[in-house]
Amino acid sequence: MKIAIIGSGAMGSLFGGLLAGVTDTCLYDVNEAHIEAINRNGLIMSQGDQKNIVKVRATTNPAEIGRMDAVIIFVKYPFTRKAMMDAMVSSIGPDTLVLTVQNGIGNVEIIKEFVPESQIVYGLSTLTSDMVGPGHIEMTTKKKVPTCIWPLNGEVTNKLRKLCDLMNEAGLNTEITKDVDRQIWQKLMVNASENTLCALLRQNVSSIIDTPASFEIAKQIIFEVADVAQAKGINISREEGLEHVIKVTRSVPEHVPSMAIDIKNKKPTEIACLNEAIAAEGKRLGVPTPMTETVARMIKAIESNYDKLVY
Repeated sequence: MKIAIIGSGAMGSLFGGLLAGVTDTCLYDVNEAHIEAINRNGLIMSQGDQKNIVKVRATTNPAEIGRMDAVIIFVKYPFTRKAMMDAMVSSIGPDTLVLTVQNGIGNVEIIKEFVPESQIVYGLSTLTSDMVGPGHIEMTTKKKVPTCIWPLNGEVTNKLRKLCDLMNEAGLNTEITKDVDRQIWQKLMVNASENTLCALLRQNVSSIIDTPASFEIAKQIIFEVADVAQAKGINISREEGLEHVIKVTRSVPEHVPSMAIDIKNKKPTEIACLNEAIAAEGKRLGVPTPMTETVARMIKAIESNYDKLVY
């Protein structure tokens, strides 16, 4: 099975590097320094004091990818449409599976602009990974955590089963499950509370939970996301949501979410598919989300004024 990773940053490189050990894999990214380093030295995958160097094909030219059996979209939300345009150049055909395990909600709707529902698989991963430098990632998840996927049209094909088998062989602990929407909204609770507050307060995830002032804000966001999920028919209680976020945080206590890195580097964030999207869904369903919306506005205010920041 031929698999392409479209967007080979920290998470894309993690998936691609692991999959390269079990099947024909190609990494695609627009970051020339990263791709050049991979082609020159291999992809360096570190975890603590362990280091593995993976030889994997990598390119910045979408025409060089070639037709794939599956592509995994791993760019951040603001770049999903451009990523799909690039993938359509050579890698996506009428039988290619398009898998997204990106953060937030709204990516599937963009992907549907390019391919029919029968080709789309969506889900999530709770793995974490950080960029150390060009061609080098640090795998930061310390425990075995799930990757959950489901076909958008509900039809589990042999090709999807094969993809799932390869992902499991690579160590990605993947399950095809109808429960994926519940899992996605649980992850939204983590992202909407911790990604945003880490970006605003310049702290890692455990600091958010361990500091009473920030924990109260995070808790309110988690409760609001749970309320919206329940209004959508997704059964997650406030208490379950809070317990889930704390459990995830304790598994990666030093993790600094990508939104914090984006703000630091003055890059576009994923706030539109996280807190903004949750608040919009809340309004549609008549569910108040004041803290979720306030934090979204704060992130947007910073993002809109990168050139005016005083420090």
